[in-house]
Amino acid sequence: MFLELRGVTKRFGGLTAVDHIDLDIEDGEFICFLGPSGCGKTTLLRLIAGLESLDEGAIRLRGSDLGQLPARKRNFGVVFQSYSLFPSMTVARNVAYGLVCRKWPRARIEPRVAALLDLVHLRGDAGKYPHELSGGMQQRVALARALAPEPEVLLLDEPLSALDAKVRESLRGEIRDLQKRLGITTVMVTHDQDEAMEMADRILVMNRGRIEQVGLAQDLYWRPTTRFVGEFIGRLNVLERERWQALLPELGGDPGRLFGIRPEHVRLVGAGEPSNGPVGEGTVRKVAFLGNMTRLILEAGPGVVEIEVHGPLRGAEVGERLRFTLPGEHLSPMAADPR
Repeated sequence: MFLELRGVTKRFGGLTAVDHIDLDIEDGEFICFLGPSGCGKTTLLRLIAGLESLDEGAIRLRGSDLGQLPARKRNFGVVFQSYSLFPSMTVARNVAYGLVCRKWPRARIEPRVAALLDLVHLRGDAGKYPHELSGGMQQRVALARALAPEPEVLLLDEPLSALDAKVRESLRGEIRDLQKRLGITTVMVTHDQDEAMEMADRILVMNRGRIEQVGLAQDLYWRPTTRFVGEFIGRLNVLERERWQALLPELGGDPGRLFGIRPEHVRLVGAGEPSNGPVGEGTVRKVAFLGNMTRLILEAGPGVVEIEVHGPLRGAEVGERLRFTLPGEHLSPMAADPR
């Protein structure tokens, strides 16, 4: 395995920020650490980078233990949220900085810098200073600087969170395309589920210092194994056995069992219309028109159901009674959070 984490643990006083993490990362893979603030994802990235020391466990690169190796000797490129560019250096000198520190010969540095600025579409800005660039351009410089020394792993610590939405959307596509082109193993920390789902080969969802679930974006969305994952990635109706078993006997006999269904899979059912699942009835409490779809919040006997209707929806008003069905093939079993 290319990069291995075994029992990785980090404590700050009485707080366990990272709690016995086991993870294998393949050569050339793009993996995202996703989770809310304070879940441990940035601490885990810093442990991989060597910017924090392990309390327990091991991190291995191609079988070699990195535990006692300082960050400067790991040959990992790191890009931070804050860009961290040198304000008194030009774009070209910022990119070249790591190469100069590693005593690359000038004959190698200049073509390497030029090639990287081409990759990030900034060759014409080589002589500018950071304050002359937009936020997106500065982050491209930071990315080029991290890639300059030909690192074995690229680590991205929420690199897009300081940018506005349009720039974020454009730059995340550029970063993913660049990663594929270079084939570099990449680990990115983000709290943005759309970012993770668009960019990553696999997503690791963290909560309270532990891994909740690791997998493809499709698996996490359609088959969440815990309530936390189901609610953190997308919107989810959570059906608790005690409240919903009269309508859904297939929920089974386990009193702690939960099922989830995405709002887009709940269907409205007209009078006399056939359904492919049990039918319930609820009162409309909220109607939100969102362009290509309308989101309804219904208060049903067992609880609240959120429904997304794609296409035109006429006549739904607050206070109206509507019938709906919960197709059994779209019900996902989930574990409640035991902690």
